[in-house]
Amino acid sequence: MSDDASSELRTQRAQRRTWVAGGVLLLLSVAVELAARGPLADLSPGKDWLFAAAVIVLVIGIGRGGSITAGRFVGTFSTTLLVVAPLTQSYWFALLPDSTGDLNAEEDAWVLVATAYFGILVLLALISVIAIVRARVIPAPWHWAPLWVMIWTPVTYAIGLAFFSAAPLGTPVASFGAIFSLYGPAAGVAFLGVLAVVLGMRCAPAAAPDGQWHHWFDDALPLAPLPQSNGSGTESPGNTAERSRSQD
Repeated sequence: MSDDASSELRTQRAQRRTWVAGGVLLLLSVAVELAARGPLADLSPGKDWLFAAAVIVLVIGIGRGGSITAGRFVGTFSTTLLVVAPLTQSYWFALLPDSTGDLNAEEDAWVLVATAYFGILVLLALISVIAIVRARVIPAPWHWAPLWVMIWTPVTYAIGLAFFSAAPLGTPVASFGAIFSLYGPAAGVAFLGVLAVVLGMRCAPAAAPDGQWHHWFDDALPLAPLPQSNGSGTESPGNTAERSRSQD
């Protein structure tokens, strides 16, 4: 096996390990988020840790060549900051001053901190999705999937909140809004998780320079050489004899 073929095979295996592991962690984060209700509410922080672990695995990679950002510093660093930021949310809002009795001042402080926090998240998300698209590690059109989910998440949350606010509590409309705002973003993360697992199991972008898809077990099956023609449209006598010996 040539050095180039060996390098491509290592890259393919690294991508497979990385994408499957990252996808499974994303699905686990969704499962924990949906299960963290009632007596299991204490599990809620676990979804953020699992989501952060999944994204860090995907952008850093398990093995050389596994990173979905191609190991480029800007994309890897911004994406890591993006998933670590929610873990520090309590520290951000700890910057709010204690009650001063001035409701206007307290409201302004909340708006300032929230604007800074979510503004930084949006900026990091934009940098991250652009870096993933430019890296071209994930095959098209799926390298746009993080951008789709980035748009889907706030849209579903806003729609759910609008329905929830438009009707009294306990009505079907309010219930629909609450469910949509909860399960909409979770569906986006689940989509990324399933996509990562499927791509990891069924496609090997780096090992297919022609851009074609193939099943994961193709690399394990040695292919017989194609018969060579002698120019007259018939198989050469040497190839015929060699094939007869192999059959015997």
